[in-house]
Amino acid sequence: MHELEVFTGLILAATLLAAAARRVGAPYPVFLALGGALLAFVPGAPSFAVPPELALALFVAPILLDAAYDASPRDLRDNWVPVTGLVVVAVGLTTIECAITRRWKDARPEASITVVILV
Repeated sequence: MHELEVFTGLILAATLLAAAARRVGAPYPVFLALGGALLAFVPGAPSFAVPPELALALFVAPILLDAAYDASPRDLRDNWVPVTGLVVVAVGLTTIECAITRRWKDARPEASITVVILV
């Protein structure tokens, strides 16, 4: 139950930081990064690890959905060549990195924990 309380407190802090960023007129990721950095230096702050599956469901998916709603179709149409190029390069580099990491893991079974952390 302690983890739920810590997680709820972090969500509340993130909400307050985002509201403060809106009031000041600054981008909210700046305030969230500063808040996280300050929390890292607080002595006695609880250590909290989020499983990757939970992070994907709670953070990454909503951020991507928000970015999709905020994307302008006109801007995407005007910039389709650079956007497509970046997407192809990003997917290609990720695929190559996963293949190299997998081959490295197969060659060195003792490094499997490193691969799990990296991937």
